[in-house]
Amino acid sequence: MARRDLLLLTLAGRLLLLLLLEAWTGGHAADPSQPRLRLAHKELWNMNRTSVFHSPSGSLGLHVMLVDEYQDRLFIGGKNLIYSLSLDRVSENYREIHWPSSSQQVEECTIKGRSMEECANHICALHRYNRTHLLACGTGAFDPVCAFVRAGHQSE
Repeated sequence: MARRDLLLLTLAGRLLLLLLLEAWTGGHAADPSQPRLRLAHKELWNMNRTSVFHSPSGSLGLHVMLVDEYQDRLFIGGKNLIYSLSLDRVSENYREIHWPSSSQQVEECTIKGRSMEECANHICALHRYNRTHLLACGTGAFDPVCAFVRAGHQSE
């Protein structure tokens, strides 16, 4: 796993811990622009609150993350895919959506002199649209594309 991917997942763990602490303390802080608590990486490991997700495809190629507290999920956008991870157990019950650039987009991109790596669909924006859908946007091989992704509970 790439060092950057591990670092981003560790940062996601820190963000989750801070969100949990905010809920526990009722969100009261003296200065809202400053974090109420700072934890070092070693402290998180010692608390046993850090989880590592190993992508089946190797490197995640992370570009963007979105925490969805309503569904207890962490959405991660990377190269040609979006992951939906459980906040409780990131390596279990995860889902992935493959969203590569179309063959036409890749062909046009390579004709313009770009490399195959650059002609991938790098997911660069994830935004909660409503309780059941996300708005996801990617580079689409230098032909930006956005789509609504169903991310809600099955009963909704």
